[in-house]
Amino acid sequence: MHPGTKRLVVAFIALGASLPLVGCGTPPPRPPKTQGELALAAQPVSDAKFPEAVRDLLMAEPGSAERKARLAGVLARQMSRAASRFDERMPDEGTTAVRGALSLVRTGELVDGAFGSDGGKALRGAAAEYAKRGDDGRARAIYELLVRVLPENDRADARDHLESIKAWTRDTAKGGAMQAAGSLETAAMARRMLEPSVDAREEAAARTSAWIAQAFEVRRIFRERRVQPDRDEAVEALRALGTGATVLAAVHLRDADAKSALAAIEKADARDIARPDVLQALERVTDKADAEAWVALTRALRAPSRDGEDAPQDLELLRTITFTIATEAYRLDQEVPETAGIVAEALVELGMPDAAPTVLVAAVRAHPEPQIVSGAMQLTLLALLRAAKLDDLAAARRAFVAAGPLFAVADDPKLGRRTRPSAATVRAAMGELELRAGYLTQGEALLASAAKQERSGAVLLALARIAAHEQRIADAKEKVREALVLEDARRDPALRGEAMLFQGDLLRDEGDKEGARQVYRRCLEELARARAASEGDLRARTERLVARVSDRFDDDAGAERALERALEASGRDKAQIAATLGQQVARALLRGDTKAAQGALARAVAAQVSREDLVYYASWTRALERGSRGKPPADGLAEKVLAQAADDPRWIGKVASFGLGKMPADALLSAARTPAQRTEALFYSGLARRVDGDTKGAEADLRRALKEGGLDLMEVSLARDLLAGNRGAIGGPVPAVGLP
Repeated sequence: MHPGTKRLVVAFIALGASLPLVGCGTPPPRPPKTQGELALAAQPVSDAKFPEAVRDLLMAEPGSAERKARLAGVLARQMSRAASRFDERMPDEGTTAVRGALSLVRTGELVDGAFGSDGGKALRGAAAEYAKRGDDGRARAIYELLVRVLPENDRADARDHLESIKAWTRDTAKGGAMQAAGSLETAAMARRMLEPSVDAREEAAARTSAWIAQAFEVRRIFRERRVQPDRDEAVEALRALGTGATVLAAVHLRDADAKSALAAIEKADARDIARPDVLQALERVTDKADAEAWVALTRALRAPSRDGEDAPQDLELLRTITFTIATEAYRLDQEVPETAGIVAEALVELGMPDAAPTVLVAAVRAHPEPQIVSGAMQLTLLALLRAAKLDDLAAARRAFVAAGPLFAVADDPKLGRRTRPSAATVRAAMGELELRAGYLTQGEALLASAAKQERSGAVLLALARIAAHEQRIADAKEKVREALVLEDARRDPALRGEAMLFQGDLLRDEGDKEGARQVYRRCLEELARARAASEGDLRARTERLVARVSDRFDDDAGAERALERALEASGRDKAQIAATLGQQVARALLRGDTKAAQGALARAVAAQVSREDLVYYASWTRALERGSRGKPPADGLAEKVLAQAADDPRWIGKVASFGLGKMPADALLSAARTPAQRTEALFYSGLARRVDGDTKGAEADLRRALKEGGLDLMEVSLARDLLAGNRGAIGGPVPAVGLP
């Protein structure tokens, strides 16, 4: 998560905590559902209906027929998503989605078939991933569930894994008695936070109680005999004495069972080590389990510990039970911003970003204050960004649609410009996602709506690019002129440089080389000043722009120096490193410089940039190697990179297969699912034809690529420059602007 995003989300939740809980309490009981309504609730949940299905599940009465019906549909859909993530070679995201599904289930709620037809596949993927990480507690939880959901004939493997994990846990619980107790407690609690079963709950309660009892014994021996325990024993004892009561309560709060949590603390004689605020909050819920009491317990658990140094495993379980408790408060009163924010943030983090905006609606309608609306917009933006990270445009679209009622509040003129981020910012973000996938009509509509509400240089530049693509050149010129005078373009030299470069390119493409030269010169002068006054990310972006403008003047040496400076400024930032090395490989492709491309690719591999980036760079390098007709490179690095990715089920695997010659061009084009992918398919087909000497066919494919929607792709820029013949350069002289 972007640090700025996290700060605003925290601010939203904190502000909700400062609001009076007007009407917060136990609302009138909801009337029981009719048989027809229950039948409707039991219908399979589609992706489109998932956001409202999650909201309705969170509002359903525990133990009710309605909750049982809704839970089955939501779990089946979420497990199907998890299985898809594993199929797409995204194990972290798949595991997160499984964890998200299980976080919605309480002890005793699982029934046969609850996980749907993809449940077994999703659970097997998660079990393998946890086992690979050495996370025995969670691996055991998943294998226990597999034994329940798999057909009897398929359970033997899961049972074997379970026995191995149990034996391993026993054998590795070594060290002193305190450390051994802590190891067993950690594994049992990790299992409990995932597995909603009576057995997991009882084991966790027993292991945690034994852990606390052992800490009491260490403390007694020290007090009576002044015998200093071993350092590792002491550290573990202090953890138990500091967090043991809360951990024991968490065993039962996983089911929102405050009464059992308090009873467990009493039974373990752990009141004297319990945090007073947590103890008081538990007693309050036990006395009257209304929304206000659950909110108070949420606040107590989210408060910093006494020493501020909770162990990582304890922080993880606190996040889990805070979500459960917040959902209970939400069920009782959906209008409390604090709990709605906690639930929404957790849904994003648990692989359900499209459901997050839906749970915010009631709270925002009840509290249409600028800060509350700002927080809701930020959480919506967070949901869009998480969906984008998953490369799931459909999920982003669902989240955006689910946020419709939030936009209705945020668009109220009474709020003016007091919401940050504004509704315009969120609309623009969705527009950028549409644009990235090549859906220009949808992207332009969203960006235009955002620009109508709030003028932004970045948004106007994006609209100018679309206008130029549609051959509305006058409109493009007007938009980029306005973009250059707006605040964000004046404040961000890299954005301003992008706009000026685009402005110059418009003039160049019209044949006005002298006009273009003047714009490029001013751009280079401003970038030279900006690079001297910047560092890090901004410096790297600025230097890459210096390289691009230098290329317009056909200044190869100046461009290469700028890219080397960009690499130096990138530090360990893989995104900046990848962008810089990608620009180097692209330049090499345009210049037919096989050696330079191979060198940049080798640096990208050494820097461990993403597989996606490597495949594209390797594809360009491989095309150069094939076109050189010389001896194949000794290391064959480009071919190795492509071979390693060729079996990836995602689009990137198909690009790699094509680069290896294992997929024909028409098959690659048929496999494309978005306009951006079609742009890439046509570009690589044209590049292959060019290498094979089919000049006419290459030109046809490259021109078709330019007509597709992938405006922001490097392939579009490469296609344009390849067709231009002069790599888009207008030639020298190179202006002297004081660059190194």
